[in-house]
Amino acid sequence: MSAPAAAGKAARSKKRRQKHTNGAAAPAAVAQSSRWGWLARSGGAAPAAGKAARSKKRKKHSKGAAAPAAVAVQESRWRWLAYNGSAAAVGHSLLWAAADDPMAGAEFMGRAMTSLVPLGVTVAVVGGAYVGWKAGGLLKGLPGLAGLAARPAGALGVALWAQGTGPLITDGMAALAPWPVLLAPLAIAGAFGAVCWLYLERHATGWTAPLRWAARVPLATVVLSSLLYAPGALL
Repeated sequence: MSAPAAAGKAARSKKRRQKHTNGAAAPAAVAQSSRWGWLARSGGAAPAAGKAARSKKRKKHSKGAAAPAAVAVQESRWRWLAYNGSAAAVGHSLLWAAADDPMAGAEFMGRAMTSLVPLGVTVAVVGGAYVGWKAGGLLKGLPGLAGLAARPAGALGVALWAQGTGPLITDGMAALAPWPVLLAPLAIAGAFGAVCWLYLERHATGWTAPLRWAARVPLATVVLSSLLYAPGALL
């Protein structure tokens, strides 16, 4: 093959490769231009505007979802206040009607404040008897009458010992003054509230709504009475 023919063949081959490359690149260039053409036309403002619109939409949606939740929480608070407030009002009204004095409980609390040592001894006796009964249960496996008498003997023994704790309680109150006197109304109200919850309130969970409300009356009355009577007892 002569030199001119070889040069012509190389030129034609180069022209075909260049044409093929330009033909494959044209669709990609068109797609790229159509994808980012709006950016050139809008001057770059479209992404920021779209982002702001989406953010505003999300905020509006979140506000719309939070509003019913806030209303539900507010309603539940008012419902709780009405539920417990009505129970406390009914219980206090019954005490008022029975004693013919709206503040009759203050006198009772005052007498309890002057009898803290006997009350402490009573609590010690009852609590000691309970502890002795439980401790005696550890010996119920003993043979014969020893196993049967273990619990009563334990309860009686600890209760008899607790009857002599009056001087110990008096010395303790003198050493910790004035805190025993300040905390006594709270302790008395807490004891009554614990009894109400232990023997009535916690058993009412499966009852109907009116019965649950009636079971709440004693506990709510104790709380309201402690708020009304405890300051007067301290004074």
